[in-house]
Amino acid sequence: MLIIFLLSTGSIAGTAEGQSKANRNLITGYVTDKDYYPVVGALVMIDHKTTDITTDEKGYYKVRITPGVRKVGIYSGTCGIIEEAIAGRTRINFRYPDSAPFEASSDQVDLTRDNDKVNIGYSTIDRRNLTTSVSSVDGTESRFASYTSVYEMLKGTVPGVLVNGNRVLIRGFTTMFGSNEPLYIVDGIPVSSLDDLSPRLVRSIEVLKGPAAAIYGSRGANGVILVDLVNAPDIEDGTEVTALRVPFADTNPATDIQAKSARLNALVNPNDKNAGVTFEYGLSTDYEFSVRAIQDPVSGDSSVSVSVVVDGLIPGSTYHYRVVSSNSFGLGTGYDIAFTTKGGIPEAGGVSASDKSPHSARLNGIVNPHDLPSRVTIEYGTDMNYGMIAAALQDQIDGSNPVSVSAMLTGLHPGTLYHFRMVAENDLGTVRSEDAVFTARYEPGEYLHGGFIFYIDESGEHGLVCAPSDLQQTSVWGNCSPSGAAGKLPGTGKSNTEDIIKGCQETSTAAKLCNDLVLNGYDDWFLPSVNELQLIYRNIHEKGLGGFKETYYWSSTQDKFGAWVFNFYYGNKSNQDRTREGVLIRPVRAF
Repeated sequence: MLIIFLLSTGSIAGTAEGQSKANRNLITGYVTDKDYYPVVGALVMIDHKTTDITTDEKGYYKVRITPGVRKVGIYSGTCGIIEEAIAGRTRINFRYPDSAPFEASSDQVDLTRDNDKVNIGYSTIDRRNLTTSVSSVDGTESRFASYTSVYEMLKGTVPGVLVNGNRVLIRGFTTMFGSNEPLYIVDGIPVSSLDDLSPRLVRSIEVLKGPAAAIYGSRGANGVILVDLVNAPDIEDGTEVTALRVPFADTNPATDIQAKSARLNALVNPNDKNAGVTFEYGLSTDYEFSVRAIQDPVSGDSSVSVSVVVDGLIPGSTYHYRVVSSNSFGLGTGYDIAFTTKGGIPEAGGVSASDKSPHSARLNGIVNPHDLPSRVTIEYGTDMNYGMIAAALQDQIDGSNPVSVSAMLTGLHPGTLYHFRMVAENDLGTVRSEDAVFTARYEPGEYLHGGFIFYIDESGEHGLVCAPSDLQQTSVWGNCSPSGAAGKLPGTGKSNTEDIIKGCQETSTAAKLCNDLVLNGYDDWFLPSVNELQLIYRNIHEKGLGGFKETYYWSSTQDKFGAWVFNFYYGNKSNQDRTREGVLIRPVRAF
């Protein structure tokens, strides 16, 4: 029994010692950034050399080491390189500081290659050890021999990859900025598209998303498509950890867009190397023009805003542009973004005629220049062939809002019907408004000669206007009975007013107030006769013009019973006592 116990004890001790040794050869831990967020898809290094181990979605890693290994490290395309001495520890957690180096070098090591290798950009790893999303296409398959583009090779071949022409979307990715297309890398070099790549040159295609694409940072936010070409060197485990130092270039939307100019914007990270920055732009994605950014060249290891103002653009046209940045390691190209310059053919309409007389008229319209300097004229004539042109008073207009324009015509033939239309012209074209007509004559309700026209005589050349508002002061007709002042018909108000002033010694009669008035540059106002007031009621007040009160107005007409008034509420005339208070006064004049 004692022998069995000793043997048993020795066996247990041996097992425990073996397990302890095994545990000492296994290093585990978590990797976080400076804000304690998991670093996903980072490569684990042993003594400065890459392995086939990557951190999972929680930032966790597990790596087995061999005796003599002194250091374990982590490489992340977004956070950099960080290392720790093992010193007998089996749990080593990493937290990145605010800044970490992005380069390290060492001799290559050979790691086991006992199953299919998958290219994830900076190295290849065993597919069975891969915990993130990677899909592969073997470009050497005979079925691809007749294909004409790499996009055809991807279409219907890789699950979750949607292809439409030369546009690729890895399902599950969307972005708030620019394109949703993935990052394309051909033999380790980022490219803007796969358009010019022949399928016959493709050895393999790897599609990365999720943590597998994390080593590319924000450039891989929409996934990564890695293309290896025939006869290109393999990316093996144990290669030197040198971050891909091609600049990161991200095209941003254009601003300050005008008819012939715009500001092109982008973000560029030079990746700690001096980098040149240019913008390519044109009417198509062939990009006919190239211009250097104002900030060219840029340097440092953080993103820099770059821009340039381009001019000489065609108004109302759609332009494509992208940013291109290059350093000693290669070329970084941003996505294509389109913008449309301001400007369009002008619009013209809303034509009308006003201030009409037998010999003149004001022609009006509304023109929108649509952000381009526009010239405005008016065509007019006695038929729709027009034949005469007048420049608008606002003949040169600009901006994005409608502008009221007009022209004053003179030398017209009295009583003649005229046709007219607005014409607006800018760099993009000419537009003509609809046709409109007017007759060269006075019209009741027109505002001319200091007031509203309410009467036109038989000649069509003369008539009467009323002041645009009542006199502020009221007065009695007059406490007198002058001779005359009995006219009722249109045209008698002036002589009636003269009779009242001559026959009444009072200084504040309604007639005297009108006679002393100076308004709108005229000093020949008088108190209207009763029939003149009736015409004002019909031709002005009933059209909603003049701002009349619905009460009594004095006329200059009298008889033996008193003075006549006109009621603008009932539209009738009556005789009132000459000393009645509160009766309103509206002066008139002849033209």
